[in-house]
Amino acid sequence: MEYLSGLVYTRGGFAEGYVAIEDGRVSEVSEGACPGRPSAEGVIVPGLVNGHTHAADGGLRIPPGMPLEDLVAPPDGLKHRYLRETPAEVLKGSMREYARTSAENGISVFVDFREGGEEGCRMLRSVSDRAVILGRPVSPEYDPCEIDGILSVADGIGLPSVSDVPPAYLEAVADHVRRERRMLALHVSERVREDIDTVLSLDPSFVVHMTEASDGDILKCAEAEVPIVACVRSNALFGRVPPLARMFETGADVAMGTDNAMLCSPDMRAEAGAFARVLSCQGGDPRDALDALLAGGRKILYRQTEIGLAAGNEADLAVVEGGKDPLTDLTSCARRIRRIGI
Repeated sequence: MEYLSGLVYTRGGFAEGYVAIEDGRVSEVSEGACPGRPSAEGVIVPGLVNGHTHAADGGLRIPPGMPLEDLVAPPDGLKHRYLRETPAEVLKGSMREYARTSAENGISVFVDFREGGEEGCRMLRSVSDRAVILGRPVSPEYDPCEIDGILSVADGIGLPSVSDVPPAYLEAVADHVRRERRMLALHVSERVREDIDTVLSLDPSFVVHMTEASDGDILKCAEAEVPIVACVRSNALFGRVPPLARMFETGADVAMGTDNAMLCSPDMRAEAGAFARVLSCQGGDPRDALDALLAGGRKILYRQTEIGLAAGNEADLAVVEGGKDPLTDLTSCARRIRRIGI
């Protein structure tokens, strides 16, 4: 039996207590004094979910002042040229290092928009079993064989902005993914505001960014129960700020992601700290950052309505040094973090 002691994130919120682990599963979550010597103490939370990443581009060095569109717009933005021209072994090395760093930072799963079609998905799958892979097709036209090939490896499809691809292509891919009952996600309103009705007609599992979205766009996502993954640190590099306070005010499910490896490290505590600061500046509650950090990612992946540690759960946990104030402890990169379990 292994014990963890401290401030435990349960389905009712944080409580002083302990977690017992046996045979790879949580066997007990209780308040009060720990009955045995704990192997770790601090803030005890489920393993973190990084809701949006691009793990392969970590080796790219970006020229100062490059506009966002020149960097990421398909098919010939600098990032896409880099991914096409870089040897596969170099890209695999970058992804392997990204997965290792993610685990060190308490991240149990990262949701990667994997460029390069089926082969790109196979590269990531070969170096990490903790990635949820959303593959991006290579062909500019809908190819059902290509989509089937991607879905033979990946967990779903991740598409660029609706502004970057023809509507007929989007609809065909979305229909294919629905038939296979797999995940579909898109970048939305990252550089310019995009038509949210078009986006929601595709029935996405979640959308990413929404920095240029209107209040009405956000409300429609909330009403359709389509979660939003925001990437505060990467957006800030290009002078963009997602309307986080409005997202929470409308009741939208909000998760967080660290976006491109070339832009930001896979550190969810740094992302949560940035979330909290933006929420404060927008008149929101900075503690909503904890909901996005601890619950948002699990909602988009597992459709859980109750998030928190409970007996019977897989022992996939993180323990963060501290234990007095969750917001301070979970948004400080100076606090040590330890993965427990898988």
